[in-house]
Amino acid sequence: MADDARRVASASPDGHPGGPPGTSPDYRAVFAALSAPKILLAPDLTVLDVNDAYLDMLGLPASALVGRPLNDGFEFSPADQDRVDRVVASLRRVLRTGRIELLEPLRIDVTGARPGEWVERHWLMTNIPVFDVSGRVAALVHRAEDVTDIVQTSRRAATDRQVGLDTAVVDHAMHLGSSVGRFQESFDRERRAALELQDSILTAPAQPDGLRVDVRYRPASREMHVGGDWYDAFEQSCGCAFVVVGDVVGHDISAAATMGQLRGVMRGIAYDTGESPAEILDRTERTVAGLGVSAVATVAAARISLPEPSGVRTLTWASAGHPPPALITAGGSTDLLRRRNDRLLGVGSGTGRTDHTVTVHPGDTLLLFTDGLVERRDVPLREGLERLPGVVDDVVRSSPDDLLDALLARLVPHHREDDVALVSVTVLSGA
Repeated sequence: MADDARRVASASPDGHPGGPPGTSPDYRAVFAALSAPKILLAPDLTVLDVNDAYLDMLGLPASALVGRPLNDGFEFSPADQDRVDRVVASLRRVLRTGRIELLEPLRIDVTGARPGEWVERHWLMTNIPVFDVSGRVAALVHRAEDVTDIVQTSRRAATDRQVGLDTAVVDHAMHLGSSVGRFQESFDRERRAALELQDSILTAPAQPDGLRVDVRYRPASREMHVGGDWYDAFEQSCGCAFVVVGDVVGHDISAAATMGQLRGVMRGIAYDTGESPAEILDRTERTVAGLGVSAVATVAAARISLPEPSGVRTLTWASAGHPPPALITAGGSTDLLRRRNDRLLGVGSGTGRTDHTVTVHPGDTLLLFTDGLVERRDVPLREGLERLPGVVDDVVRSSPDDLLDALLARLVPHHREDDVALVSVTVLSGA
């Protein structure tokens, strides 16, 4: 395991092994020298490597941690089990979503000098995904900084204020001691707010009877991890499945907030009215304009009907300036559903948008995606779309049960230029 970690850590920034000595930094040495305590974890949460700061913090040798599950290397109080479980759950979410998570200070005590003694410790933890060149989360970095002194100072400050001591001095001491600390504290608050906003918007998809719905979201921003791309999948009041992908202009918290408003309006209209996708796009545009929401977005929306006795369903979709959906047949062929592409949402009035329909059979899969899947600075959207059916066909042959992750691995580079949202809906056999 330690050798695996050294190979990861000594790789160059693009994921390839480093060149001859002297031509690139020794990333193993860099990792070991980082001042913040960090552990490198495999996807199964086995410790691959640990830096010196982490070992010094716990007073343990590397042999006590490397090659062992994360929580086997040191003891913690049974009273802290729930908080330890929260850390593990966060790591598993990061592995699944590819998004950084920052945990508020958690109390997890460590063993004292005497048997049965526990020493109070508070930790500020950050869990960070490490992507390989294919875009998969290949490892996790777990950062756990001991902030016990800050927490205890805060308690003492509260007590001191109650007895009338000078709070200005105490508050200054608590402010992490430097402008760098203040900037990091502000950044962490903003990042946490961004993550909470994103998580509240991109909820888990519905799983209607006879269908399997899968979703993926990969942000462009390494820092905020929020943007204007979104997915949605739910049942209309008629029982039909309704799926959406969209892309609001922008890659920041403002774009995410606008996206959340647009998504909420659309799902409310779609659920309550049971109208067709084109009608729902038109009503959504009128509603957000009337509410004063300034939003320009591309959107693809699709409805999959309830099955006929034979299991056949009707797929109805409409597009507002969005890349065309793809239909993957049970036989393994892929067809881009190129039809009339209507105007973007939010770019002015015009004639109503158009619905398109095809029949889908058990074993068929509908794929909706945002342009970040196929478009690059050096690959125009049209060219990326032309390549997509061949790539999907290859992926379906090699990874039929792992379609979305395999597509991301093939098409989305390590350094993403744009957000990517994906939705697939498979009609199950025997539905």
